[in-house]
Amino acid sequence: MTDALNEALLKLRASLADPSSLDEQTLGELAQLANDIEQALEEAKPESLQDTGLAERLRDWIEQLESEHPEWTRTLSMVAERLADMGI
Repeated sequence: MTDALNEALLKLRASLADPSSLDEQTLGELAQLANDIEQALEEAKPESLQDTGLAERLRDWIEQLESEHPEWTRTLSMVAERLADMGI
């Protein structure tokens, strides 16, 4: 995993640890997404992850949270940008 992606995932994990603005179900789904990204990166070569749907799930969350939770949008966007840098 690249250092930049690792840093972005750490920021996401830190945000999940301070859940002041999201409901429990949303937090659980975001935590699962972070787990899925980390697991996929550990199990496969980054270039083979393009078809996993992780980037699409991430974009869906960014769109969903964009208007009411800009802080979450920024954090998720950082993860999406790092994945895009890796070609995912």
